[in-house]
Amino acid sequence: MRIQKAWVTIAASQFDRSVNFYQQLFQQEPQIFTPEKYAEFEAFGIRLGIYRPTVEESPEKAPITLFPAVSLCVQIEKLEEAIALLDRIDAFISEIRTVSHGREAYAYDPDGNRIILYEPNSIRENNQ
Repeated sequence: MRIQKAWVTIAASQFDRSVNFYQQLFQQEPQIFTPEKYAEFEAFGIRLGIYRPTVEESPEKAPITLFPAVSLCVQIEKLEEAIALLDRIDAFISEIRTVSHGREAYAYDPDGNRIILYEPNSIRENNQ
């Protein structure tokens, strides 16, 4: 098997809200867009597809998990500014946590997919 490309896709039962959310997060329009079905962004070295699940794939039929299986990690320079932006677009945001490699906070898109906002120690030290 020879892989040619790979990217992440997420199911969005609230498709329009999710597309708007990621437009504001990435500050750009999707490169590929099929109304009510699929949107794709390419930003900062990642391709992210958002699709409306079919009836067979609906969240009601998906297994319930306590933790998200996949998270979108976003390295940023100023954690508080990122949190303020996400707060304006109605994302649920956790408290800031200090971890061994920096600081992070969890945000959730309209469908509950986790976005880890990550500010490495090196960026924080350079900004002080």
